[in-house]
Amino acid sequence: MADEEAKDNDTDEAEAEKAIHRHAFWLYGVIVGIAIKEALGTTVSHFIEPERLGAELRLIGLTIRYPHTEVSLYPEAIRLTVFLALIIRFYFGSAFFFGAAYESKSARVDYPASNYGIDFVFGFFHFVSFGVLALMIDIHTAPIWWFPTLVGFVLIYDLFWYVTSIGQHTREMIFWWMIINVINASISAALYLGLRGAYGPLDAEICAFWIVIAVSVVDIGLMMAKKPFFQPLIDIAPRRRPKPPTSTPPPAEPNPEV
Repeated sequence: MADEEAKDNDTDEAEAEKAIHRHAFWLYGVIVGIAIKEALGTTVSHFIEPERLGAELRLIGLTIRYPHTEVSLYPEAIRLTVFLALIIRFYFGSAFFFGAAYESKSARVDYPASNYGIDFVFGFFHFVSFGVLALMIDIHTAPIWWFPTLVGFVLIYDLFWYVTSIGQHTREMIFWWMIINVINASISAALYLGLRGAYGPLDAEICAFWIVIAVSVVDIGLMMAKKPFFQPLIDIAPRRRPKPPTSTPPPAEPNPEV
């Protein structure tokens, strides 16, 4: 009798834990959706009706010719591409991470030392930064250097997450992901700073962003092939190989209770 009650209590606890995880990942999805909506709302109107921004700014006493004689739609299109590539890859990556570490049937065996609270908080502020990034896409109404600076922050963010995960088995999952992102941020930053003086900030960031786009495409492709966190690198330089998730958190829905 006591054994049955203990099993029932374990089952109830597990169900309650899954419910919390479902609500948490639902919140991620909402933030991602809002960020994408803001990014598309800013850029698509410029692509469809380039004169709209100039008209809006004239209403508040500012004059601008859009597209500017030296600035076409291309830089903003590249910024939108970078934004979408990054937010998609990090959302997918979070699904794989939380699926393997907290949703899979063997999660407690594979990752006995883990801290859901820390992982959730780091993920939450990471996705909030994408909301801010969406607001920085417009090259005319935001300081020109804010967007590339925030892209760099998004890429190196996993370094802080990795450092604070000392003692957690889950940190092995993000090791190569963190390494690749830091290398990507470093190379892109060096290229941006090196070209900025000679070619201007917009041309410099375009060159730097193509590297970010290329790495993101590879990362998304590997996740589609169920090899997240750059698992081919794990095969070349093996560490503690992360277990693939047997399930992932449910997608965001209007009502997380369902």
